[in-house]
Amino acid sequence: MELEGKVALITGAAQGIGEGLARRFAAEGCRVAGVDINKTGLDTIENDLGDAFFGVEADLSRADENSRIFDEAVSRFGGVDILVNCAVVRSNVALEKIDDATLDLALAVGIKGCIFTAQRAAVEMNKRGGGAIINMSSFYAHTPVKERVIYVAVKGAIEGLTRSLAVELAEFGIRVNAVAPGPILTERRRSQGHGQAGNLEERYRKMPMARFGEVDEVIEAILFLVTPRSSYMTGQTIVIDGGITIV
Repeated sequence: MELEGKVALITGAAQGIGEGLARRFAAEGCRVAGVDINKTGLDTIENDLGDAFFGVEADLSRADENSRIFDEAVSRFGGVDILVNCAVVRSNVALEKIDDATLDLALAVGIKGCIFTAQRAAVEMNKRGGGAIINMSSFYAHTPVKERVIYVAVKGAIEGLTRSLAVELAEFGIRVNAVAPGPILTERRRSQGHGQAGNLEERYRKMPMARFGEVDEVIEAILFLVTPRSSYMTGQTIVIDGGITIV
């Protein structure tokens, strides 16, 4: 098991890629503190994984909540070796309809949340001789489309933040990287019939691989980034998108 003895804190852990990651990390011997605003989802995972998973209900738009989640994770598991920031607010709003509340929430969770979790993670990881931070970007940061102004801005900022943190934290043995998934067939999308051959939305039909990605394909990239297999890699973004950003 590649993560035996490690402790991970995953935000946005109650569904989608975050949930899949929590389950895979636990299977690899890692103890996981999963953070989400969705307590029901966290309870389901905790019931399935037992002592390997600890759910923390939190609103990451609030700075004080970011401090609390680390306090609880350290109290429960003794420290943090890995941070994966999956939490996001999906703001699919046309430019003319953006208002203060929508923008502020997306920035609070998507950017401020990542900065404050990285800030505290650096302190905890330094106590343990190093660690790994993974930020979740998106292929939309590389191929923007209409009505994604806020989302694209947040994900573009995440990639810049990742590079900056990599420089800031390298001396402490902390590596910082990002992954930028393309269209991924999460359970929500699968239930809606998206991503199946012959049923691709117009903007996805040009993908060289002509399909949505699987959650496990993203998880494999993240697992690579948090293990010694990527020990000389920091400040990078791995794009996992079936080739959509190259055509």
